[in-house]
Amino acid sequence: MLVPAFQLHLNEKIQRAQAAIGRFDGQVPSLACATVGGKVFLHQPHHQGVGNDNQISYLNINKQISAVVAGRLAGNKDVLLVGTPSNLQCYDVELNRDLFYKDVNDGVNVCVVGPFGNSEGPLAIVGGNCSIQGFGADGSEKFWTVTGDNVSAMAFCDVDQDGRNELLVGSDDFDVRIFVGEDVIAEVPEADQFVALAAVVGSRFGYALVNGTIGMYDRLDRVWRVKSKHSVCAIASYDLDGDGLPELISGWSNGRMEVRRADTGEVVYRDHLTGPVAAILRADYRNDGLEQVVVCGVEGEVRGYLPVDLDVAPGVAAEADFTEQQQAVAELAQRKQELMYELASYSNMRAQQASKEAPSERSSLIPADTRVDSYISINKDTASCDLVLKTSSEQAVIRGVVVFGEQIFDEESLFVYPKNPDVQLAVPLKPLKDVSVVLMIKVLVGGRTATAFHVFELEIELPKFALYAAVDKGAYPEPASSVTFTVSERIPRMCAWVESRFNLQASAAGRNDTLEAYFLCLRDRTPLGIKAVPNGGSVQITLRTDNMDMAGELVGDLAAYLGATELAATADFPLAMKAFKEVLNAVDEHNITRLRMNADMADASNAVKQLIIKAEDARILGDMKAMRKYYRQLADMNRDLIAEHDKRATNHVALLESLKEVNQMIQRAARLRVGAAKSRVVSLCRAAIKNNNMAALFKIIREGDGPV
Repeated sequence: MLVPAFQLHLNEKIQRAQAAIGRFDGQVPSLACATVGGKVFLHQPHHQGVGNDNQISYLNINKQISAVVAGRLAGNKDVLLVGTPSNLQCYDVELNRDLFYKDVNDGVNVCVVGPFGNSEGPLAIVGGNCSIQGFGADGSEKFWTVTGDNVSAMAFCDVDQDGRNELLVGSDDFDVRIFVGEDVIAEVPEADQFVALAAVVGSRFGYALVNGTIGMYDRLDRVWRVKSKHSVCAIASYDLDGDGLPELISGWSNGRMEVRRADTGEVVYRDHLTGPVAAILRADYRNDGLEQVVVCGVEGEVRGYLPVDLDVAPGVAAEADFTEQQQAVAELAQRKQELMYELASYSNMRAQQASKEAPSERSSLIPADTRVDSYISINKDTASCDLVLKTSSEQAVIRGVVVFGEQIFDEESLFVYPKNPDVQLAVPLKPLKDVSVVLMIKVLVGGRTATAFHVFELEIELPKFALYAAVDKGAYPEPASSVTFTVSERIPRMCAWVESRFNLQASAAGRNDTLEAYFLCLRDRTPLGIKAVPNGGSVQITLRTDNMDMAGELVGDLAAYLGATELAATADFPLAMKAFKEVLNAVDEHNITRLRMNADMADASNAVKQLIIKAEDARILGDMKAMRKYYRQLADMNRDLIAEHDKRATNHVALLESLKEVNQMIQRAARLRVGAAKSRVVSLCRAAIKNNNMAALFKIIREGDGPV
C-alpha cells in the first residue's frame, strides 16, 4: 500500500478528467476542477489571508463543461482553459477576466497545452469533432487538421526521440495517430475507444481504453497491457518508487489507484480512494519544492503522494521489498503447481500406454507424430473468412479451439466447441475492420472418447484484406468511382502486394506485364477492382471502388508496403461527392437557422428584462393587477424560451453531425494521398471552406494539388 503525503476533502464533486493544477498568479499552485451545473471551482490554499472556510471560489461557465486545463501560453503565469461543446474560454484567474473566447464549431472534447509544430510559442490544442485545432496566446488559430473520428484523448510525447514532441491523438475509431505538425507519421490500431494517453519516459507512452485495458507502447510496439473488469478513469506517469524511471499510474472507477512499472506492467504500489478517481495530476501542490502525484476523486477527495525515499521512509521501502518477495514466492508456487500437474499427466499417459488394456479402452490416446495444420479460406456463403484446422491423424479429433485476436472478436477471443468432433474444424472469422492480425490458437486434440486432451499452440497471420473474395471480371457491376496514381515500381512487386494482402495463391494476381484483379468485400458486398499497367518507367494503378474509406486504406497500405513517402492521386467519386454536396447544404441551412434563432433569443431576452422591470414597478406602486399580468406574460415567455432552447439544442446536434461528415470527407480525401500531397489537401480544403468556395473544394478533393 502507498501512504499519501497529504489528504483533503473539498466537499465538491469533480467531473472525470476535468481537473488541473496551475500557478495562476505565477507563484503558488491552485486546483481548478469542473463540478456539476456548469461551474468551475478553484481551491487556493496558499493565498495569503485565505482561511479554511473560503479557500474555494467559483466560476460560472453556465454551459456544459467538457475540458479543464491549466497551462502557460505566454508570460510567467498559467491561464485556465475551459472547453465546452461549442467554445474555448481562456481565463486569467488573477485578473478575473477573459483573455480570449473562441467559438469552436467542432467542439472541445479534450485540450492540451504546449509547444508543437513550427509555432513560436506554446499552443492550446483542442480535439473535437474529427478535427484538431491549435490556438495561440491571443486566440488566433495557428493549427488545424482532421483526424479519423471524434477525438477522445491527446498527449505530447517525443516518440521518435528527435528532441521535439509529437502529438498523440486517440479517437473513437480505435486508432491512436501520431502527428508531426499536420502530418500523420504513424497509426496504431487498438481494440476500443481511448480514455486517456500519457507520455511516460523516452519514446514510451501509456494508454487506457473504455473496455478497462491499460498498457504501454514503445514507439509503435506494444510493451505490455492488462485488462480489468472495472473502467479506467485516468492515467499519468511519475517516478514513485525512486528508481529514476517513471511508472504508469492509473485510476479506476472502483477508487483503486495503481502504480505499474513501465517495462513490465508489474504493480508496485496501490491505494484506494473512497470513490471513483476523477483525475491524476503532477504538481508541487504543497509549494515546498517537492513535486507530488495528486489524485482527485469524484467525491471531492484529493490525495498527494511523494516518491518512496529509502533514507526518509525505510519502513515503507522494507514493506515494499517484503511485498515483492511474497509475490515472487507466490509466482514460484504457481509455477510449481503447473509443472506437477503436467508431470502427473505425462505419468498417466505413460501408464496407459504400458498397460495391456483393449484398444477400445485406449482410444483417448493420439499418435505421437500428430500435428495440426491451419490455413485461411474464404466462405462466400457465410460472408466470412474461415480459419480451417485439420489434424494429420484420423485417430485425433479436434474437441475445442480457443482463438485470440485483437479487433476480430468483441471480447478479443473466441472459444469453439464442436458438437460432433472431427479431424477438421472451420472457425468463421468476420473482422470488424481491415487489419493484419497474428492469431494465437490453442487447439484441444484427443481421441473420440478422451477425457484428457493435448493442447497444440499455433500462430497464423490473418491478411489485412482477408475478408475480400476473389471474383471473375464482370461478375459484379463495375464501380463508378476510382482513384488513380503512379508509383515507381514494377508489376511483379504489385502482384506480390496483392498476394500477401488478399490471401491469394502465388502468381494468381497477375502477369509480368499487367495486373488485373477483382474482389468482393464480404463485409458490405462492395466490389473492388485493382488494375496496374506499365507507364514508362513507372506503374499506373487504378483502384475502382465506391467506398472512399476502402480506397484510402488500400492506398495507405500499398504506400507502406512499397516504402513510398510521397504519392499524389486523382480521385473520382461522383456518388460520394453528390452526398457531400448535400451535407454542405445541410451545414448552410443549420448555420442560417442558428443565426436566426440566436437573434430571436436575443430579442426575447430583452423583452424579458422589460417585463421584469414593469412587474417590479407595479409591485412597488402596489398595482397588484398589473403585476400579475406582467408575471403571467413572463411565465408564457419563459415557456417559449425553453422551447426555443430545445430547438437550438437539436439544431446544434444536427450541425455537429454535419460538420463531422465534412471533416471526415476531408480526412478521406487526404488518405488517398501520401506525404506533402496529403498535407496540402487538408490545408487547401480548410481554406476553401473558410472562403465558402465549394467549387474549389470539390476540385481539391478530386485532383489534390498536382504531382509532388
